[in-house]
Amino acid sequence: MPQNFWLAEGVSVGDGDEVVDSVADRLIKSQGYGLKIDGAAVSGLTGVSNSLAYRVHEIERHFHGRERWYGKLAVQTATDWADNNIATPYRCISGLNAYGTDANDEAKVIGTADTPVLLGWVKYDIHRILIVNSSSTSVWKLQVIYGTGTMAAAIAADQFSTLMVKVDAAAGQTPNVPCEVMMPRGTCASTQVWVRGWNATNDATLDFYVGWHEYEG
Repeated sequence: MPQNFWLAEGVSVGDGDEVVDSVADRLIKSQGYGLKIDGAAVSGLTGVSNSLAYRVHEIERHFHGRERWYGKLAVQTATDWADNNIATPYRCISGLNAYGTDANDEAKVIGTADTPVLLGWVKYDIHRILIVNSSSTSVWKLQVIYGTGTMAAAIAADQFSTLMVKVDAAAGQTPNVPCEVMMPRGTCASTQVWVRGWNATNDATLDFYVGWHEYEG
């Protein structure tokens, strides 16, 4: 059978003339991919963004990274909102069956000067929130907002996650363990985080701490 038939069908292997995207071409290329996946070191988060190795390392770092916990800086500045000293928790204040919209009802949680904690690391996300006090026993909806501009701009762009908590000691509903938070990774020294609270009681208060972890790439 003529060689050009085999080339057309993509069956010929090993002579360097494999048809692009043929079976042979894919087999030869897959040998290199297999080595990368199972038999060679990869760069992970310091390598090519969005590559398989990058994403796998991102997931691994999320579950096995170094978590840091913070409270509110006693005197917050325009860029510095968090304090390693946990003497003061963050506080958000609700509206009447709505998010609080008065000045300072939102908790300023992470400013641009608060990250990176680990020198040279470039990404972070809030992992958990620990609730320590609530003036209301009604259900809370918390809005975790993230963005590089104003809080209002971030909300308008749908840059937030929400979670529900209920604090009622008499009913045994006190979150004495941290609540999980979901949010996309932010950029250190750029992405800020705010938290707003929604409660049935106007001007209800909720006090909390946050834990976040960072990524080297």
